[in-house]
Amino acid sequence: MEKIELFVQCMMRIYTMSLSELRRLDLNLLIVLRAVLQTRNVTLAAQKLNMSQPAVSRAIGRLRIVFEDQLFIKGAGGVLATPRAEALADSITKLLHDIDDLLGAQEFSAKTSDRIFRIATTDYGAIALLPSLATVFAAEAPNAGIEVLPFSQEAFRRASNGDVDIVLYSDEPVPDDLQRARLFGETYISFVREGHSLQDRLNNGRLDLDAFLDYPHILVSVFGGRTGEMDDRLAALGRTRRIAMWLPYFATAAVITAKTDFVLTFPERAARELASAHRLISFRPPLEIEGFGYQMLWHARTQSDAGSLWLRQQLIAISRS
Repeated sequence: MEKIELFVQCMMRIYTMSLSELRRLDLNLLIVLRAVLQTRNVTLAAQKLNMSQPAVSRAIGRLRIVFEDQLFIKGAGGVLATPRAEALADSITKLLHDIDDLLGAQEFSAKTSDRIFRIATTDYGAIALLPSLATVFAAEAPNAGIEVLPFSQEAFRRASNGDVDIVLYSDEPVPDDLQRARLFGETYISFVREGHSLQDRLNNGRLDLDAFLDYPHILVSVFGGRTGEMDDRLAALGRTRRIAMWLPYFATAAVITAKTDFVLTFPERAARELASAHRLISFRPPLEIEGFGYQMLWHARTQSDAGSLWLRQQLIAISRS
């Protein structure tokens, strides 16, 4: 009971110190106190800390003033701790351990973390990357989660504010305060439903331009717009296609293509995930369409965050598989 009371008194002493007293109690003094408590020998403590014995003795002298106690007295083969010093031992060890955690590199354990990661993306990014990422989470981070937020221009601001861990976006210009890493380069591929009459006109996985333009098309435009790069390429040749439907969603476009005679052209990585599920037949478009790069973005404030770093590493690994 007496030891418990002493412990409480010591803790109260630390918490009620004046600002001038706290200024005298630097971390180096606490490190010396811990070393002497561990070794019960001033000489051994000095060796442990790579300090001179007089320097350790001076530090003990300063600690005696701060804690208003002798702390250590000479004993056989070393020093004996006073009850006040003994009561401080566990608190000092814990305090220094917490400070090490605070100042040291943050650790992240995927196996045990229950962190919810927030990713802003269009449905293209969700289709192209999230199925594989979900598999990684199930195997390596079973208690963690992924919250997907719809992409908008607000996503950049939310990343800057720390509300979003990762933004998945094309290689278009983005705010300068965001860090970025290229994930992959993307190409385009075209689709029709299984059983479409165009299947019989395919030649080595390609259609001629006239056949391609015989049927109406779906245009997926995330940010709106009545034409796309395909239309620009056709215009250069003096040709046009009939667009029957404009959509901002790739997944919805795939479902509609599976139920109509529409032709759909969209990025190949998303196509891999959707084609077999909706029994779509793929072929190379008759015109070369310039692809695009895809990247992930994050704010500098999370550059060294261990959890965010782990997430970025998983996305890079998935992109290269």
